[in-house]
Amino acid sequence: MLKVFKDLVDEATVATVPESIAHHTSFISKRDPFLYAADRIIIADGASIPIYDGNAWRQIVNRGTLDLNAVSFLDTGGQFNVGWDYYIYLCLGENNDPEIVISANATYPYGFTVQNSRKIGGFHYGHIRHVSDDGKWIPVDSAGTKRGGTGTIWQRNVSVGIIPNSVWDLRNRPACAPEGMVKVGNKWVDIYISSAAEAIVMEGSGLSVVSGKLQSKYGQLPVTGTEGLNWYGFSELASLAGKWMMTYSEWIAAARDNPQGEDGADNYGWTKTTNTARQRTGCNVDAGGNFVEGGGLKPFAVSAFNIVDAVGNVYEWLDEQTYREDGGAAGWAWRDILGTGKGQAYLYKDTALVSLKAGGNWYDGVCAGTRAVNASGYPWNVAALTGVRLACDAA
Repeated sequence: MLKVFKDLVDEATVATVPESIAHHTSFISKRDPFLYAADRIIIADGASIPIYDGNAWRQIVNRGTLDLNAVSFLDTGGQFNVGWDYYIYLCLGENNDPEIVISANATYPYGFTVQNSRKIGGFHYGHIRHVSDDGKWIPVDSAGTKRGGTGTIWQRNVSVGIIPNSVWDLRNRPACAPEGMVKVGNKWVDIYISSAAEAIVMEGSGLSVVSGKLQSKYGQLPVTGTEGLNWYGFSELASLAGKWMMTYSEWIAAARDNPQGEDGADNYGWTKTTNTARQRTGCNVDAGGNFVEGGGLKPFAVSAFNIVDAVGNVYEWLDEQTYREDGGAAGWAWRDILGTGKGQAYLYKDTALVSLKAGGNWYDGVCAGTRAVNASGYPWNVAALTGVRLACDAA
C-alpha cells in the first residue's frame, strides 16, 4: 500500500525515485500484458516518490505491489477512448492520504490541483497486435500459434487496450514528450505517422520551417510535402520536438510484422492500388478520423511492436542517404539544388544524393511492407507522397 514514509525538509533530501529500482527499469507496467482484455496497471513494491504539498515535501513509499483495475481509477468519463493518452498521478487526498488517479488531463486530474498531485507515469490506449509471451513478440493467431491461421488468423488478431510497451514512468520513459509513443528495444518510437499539432509554415517550399509542430496522434492526416516539407524540413521539426528520423534498421525493428499490403484491399494498411490520397492515422479509423468499433478503413494496420500505418498510407523519410547514378547532366561540380541561402552540393549529377523512404505509399499494394524501401527521392524533394515517423532516446 502507499504510505507517507516521512516528511522532508526540502527537495535536496528527497530519496531516489523509486528507491530500489534501477534506471530505465519500469516501476509502472501493464499486468499480464498478453491477457489483452485485462487493462490492469502494476505499481511495483519499493517505489518511493516525493511530492510537494505546497508547504513541505513528502515521500510516498509503496510497501507491497499495487494491482489496479485502471478504468476504476479514472477521474472522469468511466471508460478509455481509443487513441488517447492517459496519465497516472500520485495525489494527496483527504487528510493528505496518498492515492492513485488516472486522467486524460496532462496537467493534473479532475478534483486535484498542481499542489496536491504529481504525474508519475502514463500510457496510450490503442491497438495491440497479439504476440507470443516468450519475449520474442512474434504474432500469434487466436489459438496462440505463432503466425498461425486458426480461428482469428495472426494478421487479424488485433484488439484495443492499454498498449503494453507504451506504459512509461519516472524511471522508464522517453527523453522527449511521451504522448503517442511505444518502446522498441531501447528507443521510443511514434505510434503514428507525424501529423501537425500546429500548422506548418514554411519559408518557401522546401526551405526553412518558420513555425509548426509535429505530433503522434490518432485520426489525423499525415504531414507530407503537401505542407511544403522535404527531408530537411522534417529534420528541423524533429529536432524541435527532441526527436529524430529513424535509420532503416531501426524502422524495420519497429514495423516488424505489420502484414504486407494488398492490391485490392486496405486491411493491413492504406495500400489498395486504386487509392488516390493519404488517409488519416489509426486502425479502426473512418474518413473523418473517428474510431469505428470493429471496422474502419484499415483495421489491422499495426505491427508486432504496436506502431500503426507502417505499411502504406505515405512513405516515411529515413535518416540515411545513398547514391543515385541516373538522371541529370554528369560531371563533378557544385550544384545549386539545396535551396536559396542553403549552400550547394558537390555532386556528379543533380539527383545523385538520395534519402531513403520506408513502408510504401497509398497505392503501392503488395509492394508495401515492413522492409519496403524507396531509394529514388533526393532530400530536397518536396513530395506529397512522403511523411515521417519520429523516435527519441530513453531518458
